[in-house]
Amino acid sequence: MRTIAIVSAVGGAGRSTLTAALASLLAAREHAALAVECDPRNVLALHFGLRESAREGLVTDLHNANPTGDGWARAALQSDDGVLVLPWGSAPQEEDDDSATHLAAHRYWLRERLARVDLPAHAIALIDAAPWPSPHARQAIDAADLVLGVLTPDATTCATLPRFAAALARAGKRAVFVANGVVPARPLHTDLVALLRARLGPAMLPYLVHADTGVPAALAGGANFCMSAPASQTAHDLNGIASWISHWSTNAPAGARDGQDSMRKGATGASR
Repeated sequence: MRTIAIVSAVGGAGRSTLTAALASLLAAREHAALAVECDPRNVLALHFGLRESAREGLVTDLHNANPTGDGWARAALQSDDGVLVLPWGSAPQEEDDDSATHLAAHRYWLRERLARVDLPAHAIALIDAAPWPSPHARQAIDAADLVLGVLTPDATTCATLPRFAAALARAGKRAVFVANGVVPARPLHTDLVALLRARLGPAMLPYLVHADTGVPAALAGGANFCMSAPASQTAHDLNGIASWISHWSTNAPAGARDGQDSMRKGATGASR
């Protein structure tokens, strides 16, 4: 299984939207797709049609007295388009604070759990992480074979990019980047995307994701945007990124993600 952490250094970059869309597109390309949420916002399952935030998920394991149990695996949901979704789950505020402390102290907690997931070699796991820097983002990065950095065309992204890229380099991870929410008619967006390309060089994917009002509308209606608007520029952009990931996963070196787990057996339906 190949694992990709989807991370940004700013909030509101569209990580969850990209995670859900790319997982669905990869499933359509006959990859076994796993969408994992490592973010206490607990919203990823909503992008797959769940009508309310998931109650159980990975956070359940953090507060489980039996650390070898697999109750977290039974929290997985199966979407209508064939994606296995593992939400973060709900927890009181004080437990969320404890979770961050635990994650900071146990660097490879998420990687160890994903290593127990029983999926075929062509499977791809996409981890929707909380904004960097955070213990949740660090967990996702340490669990990943590849980091997909999500950049927004604004000054904050440009200001935080050097530290963000340096942190990924220190982690020894290959990282690629994509600009999201781009409006080409805005000169500032065009200029900032050009600046990002100049700074990142080949690490910047040859795709950018255009802004489209249909994306939040699809989420509100519980629809798959790429299926509801397949001819849109944004759907074309997302398909390009999914094709790049599919090609990368086929040619990436074999990882050490084999293991035994009952996640699929515990999956339940999450309808769109």
